Amino acid sequence: MIEVVRSQAPPELGGHLFIDPAFMAYQAGAQGKALETFTAVDSRGAALASLTLAGKDGVWASPITGAFGGVAVQPGAGTEAVVAAVEAASDWLKAQGHRATFRLAPDGFQDPASGAVENALFRGGWRLAQADLNYHLVAAGAEAFQAGLGETKQKELRRLKRSGAAFMRLPAAAGERAYAVIAANRAARGFPMTMGWPQVRALAEAFPDRTGFAVVERDGRALAGAICLELSADWTYVFYWGEDPDSRRESPVMLLAEGLVAERSVRGGVLDLGTSTEESQPNPGLIAFKEGLGCRASAKRTYEFGAA
Repeated sequence: MIEVVRSQAPPELGGHLFIDPAFMAYQAGAQGKALETFTAVDSRGAALASLTLAGKDGVWASPITGAFGGVAVQPGAGTEAVVAAVEAASDWLKAQGHRATFRLAPDGFQDPASGAVENALFRGGWRLAQADLNYHLVAAGAEAFQAGLGETKQKELRRLKRSGAAFMRLPAAAGERAYAVIAANRAARGFPMTMGWPQVRALAEAFPDRTGFAVVERDGRALAGAICLELSADWTYVFYWGEDPDSRRESPVMLLAEGLVAERSVRGGVLDLGTSTEESQPNPGLIAFKEGLGCRASAKRTYEFGAA
């Protein structure tokens, strides 16, 4: 028999970074938010599946921060446990009169619990709020990446390499070099950074094995930069990336993508380049760019609970 226990401490059940107990506790402290955890347990009290919501002032979310949330599941646990955790969370939100947002993993992530989670959300009164397009690259090696580019992009990539540009992984202590070029890129396009460098540095210090920095460099100057998060053993999420506005015509981000794919290929898996939609509205230029790199698209849905 399965029952659900409510607590403020998520159990250790594995899962990707954004639903990792240590990550959620860190972000809750940084953002001044509370955690509410709904854990389905068996007759012996062993945790089977767990959903954690983070929030304050009656507004909750999964994930607390990040691209997507989810339900942490003990290997071998069935759909019943997943559904029980989601239903308990929905019942609690309804009883409290609170609102919530749940960002599901993109279909390309192949989260085995996503189907049961979405079914339980739908039946629990949650409504579909966004249907975004997420893009990812299967890491099959630098040669496969190059072969997937169009002829023009292949020429641009070769030209970059002949000019002396090269991909370089940075230690965390030098990560601000990558951050600076990304910030310059976003400022030139009128977009603010959602995290300041002190916040990014603190995150890297708290999770050194999950946070990485890289640049494309030539003659000591960073032409492009990336900040990546290792969400799982086979999924790398490009949290931020961009190229120096003065170098955009050379497209150094292509060389950056090649380097990240080559690194990921050593272990196999996927490089996630994020969504190319804004509240479900496609960004044609961004879509064309990512498809030109050989990315695959998959659906990424967001559900909401309570009054709009």
